[in-house]
Amino acid sequence: MSAAAFAMRAYRQVENQGIAGDKLYALGLDGILEYLRRAEAALRNPDGKDLPLKGQSLGRAYQLVEHLLAVLPDGTQEGPQLAEQPVAERLERIYTYLLARLAQANIFDDLQAIEDCRTVVTALRDSWHQGMEQAAA
Repeated sequence: MSAAAFAMRAYRQVENQGIAGDKLYALGLDGILEYLRRAEAALRNPDGKDLPLKGQSLGRAYQLVEHLLAVLPDGTQEGPQLAEQPVAERLERIYTYLLARLAQANIFDDLQAIEDCRTVVTALRDSWHQGMEQAAA
């Protein structure tokens, strides 16, 4: 089973358990932010870098971004559909950027790369929450 097929199956299983896709997306973004916070704390540890925690945290953030990328509609798969394909294409570029910066952060203990990711994910999360609030109004 491909990674994309596995991610889609996992997405459907969680959605079938009563968690709406929009809330699941918000939870994913919050999870990425939490793992970024943990990775930064591990690198700033006053007793010395906690490299295992840093690696684990960035690895999990990476997995969440991979999942978001895998469930983007590409015209050939079922799943959450975006109103406009250009939105999916922009999100694909954003997620690809995040994956590159997360790898940079992990390989080189790069705090700036973590901050870059935090800035992007925070903007995504805030925009998503604003959109959910507008849709509910």
